[in-house]
Amino acid sequence: MSENNLKAQASAAWRFVASRRAEQRFAIRVMVASFLSFMLARTLGLPQGYWVMLTAVIVMQSNIGSSLKAATDRLTGTVVGALGGFLATLVAANGLVAEGLVIALVLGPLAFLSASNPRFKIAPITAIIVVLSRTGHEPAFWLAVERVGEIVLGGFIGVAVALFVLPARAHSDLAERVGAVLALLAEVWKLEIASLDPGADAVLLKTKLQGVNDRLRATVAGAETAGEDMKRERSARIAEYGDTDALLRSLRRFRHDFILVGRATAAAWPETVTAWLQAPLAAVTSTLETQLNAAAAAARNRTAPPSADAFIAAIDAFGNELERLRADPLMTELPPETVGGLFTLGFAFEEMRRELPELGNRLAEFARPAATG
Repeated sequence: MSENNLKAQASAAWRFVASRRAEQRFAIRVMVASFLSFMLARTLGLPQGYWVMLTAVIVMQSNIGSSLKAATDRLTGTVVGALGGFLATLVAANGLVAEGLVIALVLGPLAFLSASNPRFKIAPITAIIVVLSRTGHEPAFWLAVERVGEIVLGGFIGVAVALFVLPARAHSDLAERVGAVLALLAEVWKLEIASLDPGADAVLLKTKLQGVNDRLRATVAGAETAGEDMKRERSARIAEYGDTDALLRSLRRFRHDFILVGRATAAAWPETVTAWLQAPLAAVTSTLETQLNAAAAAARNRTAPPSADAFIAAIDAFGNELERLRADPLMTELPPETVGGLFTLGFAFEEMRRELPELGNRLAEFARPAATG
């Protein structure tokens, strides 16, 4: 490999790292949490202080809300598991088989809990540690207390670092993910409308649309998670924005409209329909794509979204032209799937006409307050 290639790769790697500001801040928080937990565990002389460090690192998440959840989940699972392990040590078991049966009987209910609720997933592991870590000299009760204490200390360090060292709030995650959802919907829209072209490569468009929809589903799930994190931050009185449910509900409804459009555009239109609706559909396509990209930028920057008036006017013009087509004798000559698709598309556009301004209102609520004075 030539020296120029090495320099180019090093430059690309540096640009990649430099562009990931959120990941840089997260790495620094993990470094600080690991250092503090290591020093405290050694200073306090904890016999198994690595649990402090492990917990501090595990608790460190992408935002404060996630860190709070990780800390409470780990503490809850540890307390339940430590209690189960302590109860196992109280049962007199003579022989290797009897001791193994006692451990299995304790782990059964804990495993059921962990399978039923993710917050208990560490409970079986904690129980095993409490049972198998006994040396015969240390009472099981104090061993369980030590494990809980180490987890509490690690969780406290993790949450404190999340709060005070380059803190990342969940509203930033939610803003980025909502913006990404809107940008992906713009891609979905272009591919769905392109499917109406009789000369389009249907297989290629379907493959591309499947890929974008997969990314869209993952991004929507991430937005839902960020919304839950914001609720936890609000409960801890550190959230800037209150009602995430309304924003996410509006986003889900708006996304559902695109599912309807996808069904309506599953088959290409006959040339007669394309010639009739091409101009008003082009206006809808252009205004919606512009609106989605502008709304995506507004969501990411937490600014007020643009007015949807141009899109509404284009939808109304398309609706008027569609009504004229429905009243024309041409409708009786069209294939059933085309007629059904036209009615579905008209309904989807009416829903979009209602949902897009509503989503704009929710984004305006989510925007940062304007500076005064």
